[in-house]
Amino acid sequence: MQLLGMLNPGVSGCRTESSNSEHECEIQFADGLDHVIQALAAAAESVTIRDDTCALFRDLRTFMKEELDVDVSDRRLTKAARLLKISAASNGRTSVDRIDCMLLQHIIWRFPEQRHAVREWLLDNITPFTSNDGSSSEAIQFQLILDGLRREAMELVRKTGGDISGKGGARAVDVELIKALLNEVSNISSTLREMSDLLARHKELLKRATEHLWLAQDESLSLQQLLLPKTELVAKEVNKVLNDSLAIELALSSGSGSPSDNVRLSVLELLQTNDEPEIYFTEAELKIGAKEAKVKYDKATFRKWKRARKKTEKN
Repeated sequence: MQLLGMLNPGVSGCRTESSNSEHECEIQFADGLDHVIQALAAAAESVTIRDDTCALFRDLRTFMKEELDVDVSDRRLTKAARLLKISAASNGRTSVDRIDCMLLQHIIWRFPEQRHAVREWLLDNITPFTSNDGSSSEAIQFQLILDGLRREAMELVRKTGGDISGKGGARAVDVELIKALLNEVSNISSTLREMSDLLARHKELLKRATEHLWLAQDESLSLQQLLLPKTELVAKEVNKVLNDSLAIELALSSGSGSPSDNVRLSVLELLQTNDEPEIYFTEAELKIGAKEAKVKYDKATFRKWKRARKKTEKN
């Protein structure tokens, strides 16, 4: 930090050309500057670049080619990566984070007038797991996958009467299918946890952006204003899908805290009810017979019809 308060090495301390002070006009060098540079270079060697940041590099390179007609060579990209590693190391981190990538707006363009376009692209894409409209496309995709897995799980649990081990008479083939579903959901939960952790890290770095040694104060404040709300929104979406995934995982498990066999199906149905929009049936629709309703509605809607009819009968 002392180095940051010094004059640039080799820069004169003279304020005017007419200064008469010999000492005032001496060229100043930072003591131990070579050692600082060597230590920083060594630290940068151990800094890693995660896959998500590499993907950002790739997409930016594509943007430069297709939109600005700029070919970013492998050599130039390697130098840019080296710069970002030094940025991470000088900020005390062992991996390059997306906030470091804002430095690319200063080095990746061919003509100065392209800088604004590069900056806008970075602002649009630097938040992890976002689509063009600001939502999380990956969270939406995982939610759709989970909805399908949950429907499969409900059908299987309905067949087995909630038995997932075979001890209650469930067929071995159904037990194996439930285990396969549980394994798939567990893998999704693991991926969503990593996404959630990365978003939490990104959010924290944005909050501390004014401490970043390579970002100007006004740039840091601008990043906080523009990107923090976006990051919080995406994190909320990812965490919601993660909670759904963990709930399905728990419903299909037999460990501590898992539901008993007789309520397992109800838990899965409750999760589906919480996620899907409510359907309202007319009085005439609730008076038709179960056979007619089963033909008229798909399986999910038929189950909602039965629940709605039971509520009506109780009232």
